[in-house]
Amino acid sequence: MSTATLTKWGNSQGVIIPKPLAHEAGLALGDTVDLSVKEGNIIISPVVRRTTKVTMDELLENWNGTYEPPNDYPTIGNEIDWGEPSENEVW
Repeated sequence: MSTATLTKWGNSQGVIIPKPLAHEAGLALGDTVDLSVKEGNIIISPVVRRTTKVTMDELLENWNGTYEPPNDYPTIGNEIDWGEPSENEVW
């Protein structure tokens, strides 16, 4: 068991997880974690991630070659109205 000190990080609080503890939990820098509280204890769990890369065939396996937007999307004729450009977008 390790101990750590809760510190202020901006408007939040943070804890530094010792490297051996992170390694034992299978965590690495940049990993996404789920945070929850159970019976007053903070639980940090790694988000389950794919261990293999997704292929283009897998991404497109259920696509039939057409796209129909939901009925509540604003359209102009047969085209979706994505709204006005923002920041550096060019239409």
